[in-house]
Amino acid sequence: MPSPTDIRKVNKDNAPTVRIQHGLKRFLHEEMKSRTFLDCLGESESPSIIRVVPLLLVFTIAQSRCIVVGNIRIVVSGIQQVAFEVFLDGLWKEGNARDNFLPLNPEMPESLDEIDRSLSALQDLLVKLAGVQSRNTETSNEFHAAFVAKGVAEESRNAVSDVREIRYGLELQLAETSAKSSVEGSQGSLVSALLQLGIILGRGADNAREAVREGLWVFLTDSNAYHSYRVLQDLRIINNAAPATEFSRTWMKLHDAAIRQCTELRGQLDAECISLHALLAAAAAVSSSREADAQTNFNTLAAVASFGLGIPALVLALYGADRLLPLDTLPRQFAFLPVAAGLVFAAILAVMRSPTGKRRRVWLLGAASALISALALLIVAGMILPGV
Repeated sequence: MPSPTDIRKVNKDNAPTVRIQHGLKRFLHEEMKSRTFLDCLGESESPSIIRVVPLLLVFTIAQSRCIVVGNIRIVVSGIQQVAFEVFLDGLWKEGNARDNFLPLNPEMPESLDEIDRSLSALQDLLVKLAGVQSRNTETSNEFHAAFVAKGVAEESRNAVSDVREIRYGLELQLAETSAKSSVEGSQGSLVSALLQLGIILGRGADNAREAVREGLWVFLTDSNAYHSYRVLQDLRIINNAAPATEFSRTWMKLHDAAIRQCTELRGQLDAECISLHALLAAAAAVSSSREADAQTNFNTLAAVASFGLGIPALVLALYGADRLLPLDTLPRQFAFLPVAAGLVFAAILAVMRSPTGKRRRVWLLGAASALISALALLIVAGMILPGV
């Protein structure tokens, strides 16, 4: 099995090269500049055109969804030969529970098979995407790099809708678990899923923000185009470049479209982060409410138990146990009725204060069992206890 930290795919039909590295990657100017002097395969045969765009994709493997977040370095050299150098910040796979995504760690042996299948599916998606984006009549590598970069950025932005559906699923789970009629259970897995989704959204937003700030790293090969586009974005910038137009470069409109896709990706992910933080606050409020309900139920149960035990103890203290026991005569049996009445009244209170939902059956069963057991214990003990 290929190592998950360095996967290469080269087809004989001149398909794009795909390299995938798992782990955080920070692009440095020196390393990026030196990469432009190499071709798609990383060899010093011809210089390359480079663009860096954020990656956010949601795809399905064996009926389980996977989410990948990172950056793609698009390298174009030769005659529109494309290489995708993918740097993954994280890879998440849907667990047994729906909408519960768990990170796949390449350092864990049990995750290697899942990572291998996920990365193979990611490779196929990128190869397919490059094939679709290569249908253009422009022959320059700059145009082709802008064309592919725009397509990848658009796919990442479109993936936000899939991530939003995941958030809706988690929101629905929170609503169901918050209902009083739902089964009592821990919300630990739901909160964990929300936190994992927050990491995904945060990483994606950071990558999109960095891509916009760096202008997709177009300045590596065309500094004038980079500064002209910066002036177009903000006319207050002071430099000698004229604002970029569609006539500045043949690929300027595609570059502008890619930047806009990244900007929209960042905005949507930031909005999703805000919604997710609201969900986490709601989950905390639901947890606090459940703790308050549990405390109230415990106090009610303690009060009922105290009432059920206190009345018999009071009656026995007033009459004296030696006058009531043993229960071998009819007057003593009638005198025992207040003791039994206290237990029955405590059971009625337990029924009236029982919670709603599926827990009500358990509560009622427990109250009935406690009443019957207490009465049986008192009666049997009273009948077999010898007189004092």
